[in-house]
Amino acid sequence: MVFTTDFGLVDSYVGVMKGVALGINPQARFIDLTHGIEPQDIGQGAFVLGVNYRHFPQNSIHVVVVDPDVGTSRWPVLISTPHGQFVGPDNGVLSRVLSDYLEDIPDTGEKADLPPGVSAVRLTNEAYWRHPVSDTFHGRDVFVPVAAHLSLGVPPTELGKPIDSLVWLPMLKPVVESNGVSGQVIYKDVFGNLVSNIPAALLSDHTSVQVSIGGQTIEGLSRTFADTGSSSAASLIALTGSHGYLEVAVPRGNAAAVLGIDTGDLVMVRYPDGC
Repeated sequence: MVFTTDFGLVDSYVGVMKGVALGINPQARFIDLTHGIEPQDIGQGAFVLGVNYRHFPQNSIHVVVVDPDVGTSRWPVLISTPHGQFVGPDNGVLSRVLSDYLEDIPDTGEKADLPPGVSAVRLTNEAYWRHPVSDTFHGRDVFVPVAAHLSLGVPPTELGKPIDSLVWLPMLKPVVESNGVSGQVIYKDVFGNLVSNIPAALLSDHTSVQVSIGGQTIEGLSRTFADTGSSSAASLIALTGSHGYLEVAVPRGNAAAVLGIDTGDLVMVRYPDGC
């Protein structure tokens, strides 16, 4: 099982979920993708999961708990894709995974129809839940028990009722302009590196770029986090990160702290070469 949550590691939530899983399947193995999603940040959870899940084996079972509306009318779901199964809330946190299999990415809307090769069930069979079910901890009482039974070979159709669409969280898209592209910071990692929604592919055809963020301009792209920056603000640099998106960083420092910005702030790229 691969866990992605906003629980952090201070409280007991993560440990308890693993204990429940072991009680159902003593042979279960666990990997923590992250428990550091910002609290209740569904969009960040969708991004981090979406850009990383393909690094795991195709038969992986992902437990995703970024669930600010736990206990309300939102449904628990299981989706099965060609590259893993995902148990979590139907609140948009699985949108980025789903987008990998859609021919047309919806710009708006509350629902997205499932594409060929992807199936989903609404988890309605309470026989596979832990009881009593807490209204505030479905990770422990619904998602993990379902994932554990799934790991023992219980088929998805036994766990709930098939559905043909999921809640859709529209993804922030960069705006391509004649002389550049504008985007937003969508993720801040533990080092203070600021990950934008501007894919590296939009920069690859240009011999030089200028990156503007937080009132600072960075000339050119660096190759590593150890490169010397050109900005006056504590050697800010811009580079393509491991996710494949433009990042802003400070070598051996914290770009988020230096700039005083966070997710949602503007990032602009200009092409001085006129390409």
